[in-house]
Amino acid sequence: MCGSKPDAVIKAIVDTGGLIGICCIPEFLARTGDIAAMLDHIDYVVKKFGAEHVAIGTDVAYTSSNAAAVNRKIPRRARQRVRWEALWPQGALGGSTQAQVESMAWTNWPLFTVGLVQRGYSETDIRKILGKNVLRVCRANFDGFA
Repeated sequence: MCGSKPDAVIKAIVDTGGLIGICCIPEFLARTGDIAAMLDHIDYVVKKFGAEHVAIGTDVAYTSSNAAAVNRKIPRRARQRVRWEALWPQGALGGSTQAQVESMAWTNWPLFTVGLVQRGYSETDIRKILGKNVLRVCRANFDGFA
């Protein structure tokens, strides 16, 4: 089993051409919650299901410096769901929004790449894992996605 998904769930996703985003939040990675643990999860899914079904799942919504101006142009609507933090028990993510701060996301992408190289991944597979798989799934599911 990889992280929070049993093999049967991963297989169902793979069978539809989807991908598994390996989460960067240390609390989801077990053991030490470091980059090595994340790479272990990537190894597991790649070996069992193939590199074309793996991506880095940042689970953190970073925005650009232009986001506020663009968001003001979008008409307001009623909130339809609770924030993601409410889905876990109090303290399960190291203090709710603290998980965003502790995510290994963007600042460690160069280290993800180095780790994949050190583990012997081909350049083709590294490109898939670091973004090409996400682009493939987006293009397959969103009309007009460039």
